[in-house]
Amino acid sequence: MLDEITEKVISTLATVKRVPPDTIKPDSSLADLGFDSLDTFTLLFELESKFNISIPDDEARNIRTVNDIVEGIRKLVASQGSGPSIESAQAAE
Repeated sequence: MLDEITEKVISTLATVKRVPPDTIKPDSSLADLGFDSLDTFTLLFELESKFNISIPDDEARNIRTVNDIVEGIRKLVASQGSGPSIESAQAAE
């Protein structure tokens, strides 16, 4: 069974590429799924919005598989919990 982050990533991939979610596996590569650079840009934007994160450009360039995305998001979400969020910083201004 897939965890919540993996399910959200697969759902987002399926929406962006307009394919059934059950055709996407954690070890699927973006190339195998037919993602081009524009699709990847759209995907990253959607993921940033859905998870309320900011994906650094250097990490975005290293994404090759669905699992790369999941692990990257997992790290970003975990690091967000350990420090002040952008929202709380903006609210303090």
